[in-house]
Amino acid sequence: MTLSLGLCPAQAQTSTLQNFKGTPHDEVQKSLNRRDWNNAMWLIDSYLEKQPRDPQMRFWRARMLQQLKRDDEAYEVYVQLAQDYPELPEVFNNLGVMQAARGLLPEAQQSFAQALRNNPAYATAHENMGDVLLHLAKQSLLKSKEHGGNTSSLNNKLNALQPVLQLTLSPP
Repeated sequence: MTLSLGLCPAQAQTSTLQNFKGTPHDEVQKSLNRRDWNNAMWLIDSYLEKQPRDPQMRFWRARMLQQLKRDDEAYEVYVQLAQDYPELPEVFNNLGVMQAARGLLPEAQQSFAQALRNNPAYATAHENMGDVLLHLAKQSLLKSKEHGGNTSSLNNKLNALQPVLQLTLSPP
């Protein structure tokens, strides 16, 4: 699923592919499938009052906070989840998306790298890493230009990057 941050088509995961039949998680999934964000949030918060460490519910809570445009709160949930469950690649991917949207490209690179250490076959995290690396490359080329490296080769590289960067996150 593409996460629209108003800045970029960075990729964020919305949930894991688990089967929660007959559990409170099942009710949340039904609300998510109906795109009933308010009900999903109510169900999640009610569950977390009793089971505050449940990683799936906390992950969904962060996604709902994003959906409700409460990005600062969502960011904090992802940061805490990453500390509590460093083995979950989806958490690091989504944290990286939020970091990239904030212009924290080196931090986003680290988050995507952690997601890929946890799951080397995670295609979405690979794509997101590629987007961040393209923007870091542009920053490096611009630094070269600032320090007197105003060559035709450098200018050609910067010009060639422009159309590709339009397909990724916007620059910070």
